[in-house]
Amino acid sequence: MAAQPWAFGPVGDLAWQHFPEAREQIADLVCTELQGAINADRMPQPVDQFEYALHAVGPLIRDLGLVELDPDLVRRFCLFCRDLLGYTGPDEYEVSHVLGMYVLDGLDGPPVVRVIRQADPQLIELVRARFPRMWAEE
Repeated sequence: MAAQPWAFGPVGDLAWQHFPEAREQIADLVCTELQGAINADRMPQPVDQFEYALHAVGPLIRDLGLVELDPDLVRRFCLFCRDLLGYTGPDEYEVSHVLGMYVLDGLDGPPVVRVIRQADPQLIELVRARFPRMWAEE
């Protein structure tokens, strides 16, 4: 039987791809699930997608618009958001929900919009098209 490649799900895979600095947190989430499965004598389950957004991506970008972040980190965050917005797999609704609720929620208002506009102005319109009340400038 051929080995299966590792996959963390769409949010986890994109977090791994775009945020190397979050890989330790991703590994911790996976290891916690594996240890829980060992302790409960059950098969391991995939880590919920929101966990990657909350624990791996969130700490990196939670101060967006409040403090000066590395421009490369902001650029990679924009790519991460674009990739999630463009995701069309079978769990598309879940991925969209995770993006809106666990990635973008709380990142709003003029300071965030200014930072994103400098890095990726078109992303603002893409986010507003999907989530009309987000990234308002007023």
